[in-house]
Amino acid sequence: MSIGDDILVILSSYHGGYKLMSRRMHGYTGPALQKSFQEASEPTLRVVLARLKEKGFVRKDEEEWIITKKGKEFLKKKLKIDLYRKAPKNMPKELIIVFDIPEKQRKKRDWLRRELRRLGFVMLQQSVWLGPILPESFVETLGDLGIIRYSRFFEAKKSSIV
Repeated sequence: MSIGDDILVILSSYHGGYKLMSRRMHGYTGPALQKSFQEASEPTLRVVLARLKEKGFVRKDEEEWIITKKGKEFLKKKLKIDLYRKAPKNMPKELIIVFDIPEKQRKKRDWLRRELRRLGFVMLQQSVWLGPILPESFVETLGDLGIIRYSRFFEAKKSSIV
């Protein structure tokens, strides 16, 4: 596997911004990464991301690198792995997330809302969301970002009160 393949694996396993990806690179707990990737410098990673973008494997959405459909297909053929996907629309809603992230951490709060939408959650209020059970790696990332302490998780017993 090349450094580019490793980046695609990270982006397919978990959606996250470039800063988050670069922070997690050295301690990434997903599929095995080559030693060359773990030792890659920031400029090298930027060049590799630019090349992946030219090939249409990734795109940049605001401050966030996202693997494209073409990138997912490439990885699936090359590595034969099951990739992280958006939650299906008909997935049962089983979890309520409530968070109160301080204004000083507004970017993290906005990031969390985008990620919850991608995971199939429905906004009940700006900081109250209903959706499926979260991937373990997502909960770990909340801890890595230091925002899990502002979040509460509740199991939803019924989909409707009325």
